[in-house]
Amino acid sequence: MLRRIQNAIDMLPSPIFIKDADCRYMACNRAFEQYIGLPRARIIGASVHDVAPADLAAIYEKADRDLIADGGTQTYETSVRYADGSHRDVIFYKSVFHSAEGNPDGISGVILDITERKRLENELSKAAREDFLTGAVNLRTFYELADQEFARFKRTGEAFSLLVLDLDHFKQINDTLGHETGDDALRKFVQVVRANLREQDIFARTGGDEFRLLLPGTAQSGAFLLAERIRDEVNQVNLCAPNGSAILSMSAGLCRSHPDDTGIDDIVRRADVALYQAKAAGRNAVKAHPCEA
Repeated sequence: MLRRIQNAIDMLPSPIFIKDADCRYMACNRAFEQYIGLPRARIIGASVHDVAPADLAAIYEKADRDLIADGGTQTYETSVRYADGSHRDVIFYKSVFHSAEGNPDGISGVILDITERKRLENELSKAAREDFLTGAVNLRTFYELADQEFARFKRTGEAFSLLVLDLDHFKQINDTLGHETGDDALRKFVQVVRANLREQDIFARTGGDEFRLLLPGTAQSGAFLLAERIRDEVNQVNLCAPNGSAILSMSAGLCRSHPDDTGIDDIVRRADVALYQAKAAGRNAVKAHPCEA
């Protein structure tokens, strides 16, 4: 009978295991052996600490002990060290079984590999947050993060600076050198900006060739110096196409948060005004809002 049961579960593609009341393995199927990369002889009688890395084993043991104590079923997501040494995302489905006397007698469980699902979820999450062309965060994400920074500013009084950045003559680049070169210009611009940022800075593409850069805890003087450094590096970018070439340049408007601001859009509007001034001054310039210059 036991041989027939073993043969039956060995035919199942999902990793299956059975543990006794002391949470030691008493049975498993071939898929489980293959999944963790150990032969059945090494598994039977072993604890999770014998077959898994210490950090993961601690998670498994606590879950097993809780399940034995509470009874019923248990489902949770974690990771498992796969046979090749990599870590895979999984869901454990487990249940307590009982002795003839009704006492908890062990645990039976199955592993569902969700690594691919997790990868797709992460890709979808990233796509929802980032601009697909440049990798900068998108407008929706900008508002999510900027609203958090604005709330922190209202709570602590620590001001931040905001830059609105715009590539000069971008339409002309697209029209004369082609949209492929225009896309390349956007990507190279983002690379230059990112190389000058801290982890906490919020950099977003808000549409077309316009970007916003929020600098937490940064005085306007520091933001101006950063913007000038970025502008200088952007001027070093040379775009080449079969029908011509161009040097990149950018204009930027700068302002800081004020105590009487009611939301992030108040600050954006002032930065936009400063951007228009930079463009009116001949482009390839950084201008602060008139009230802050």
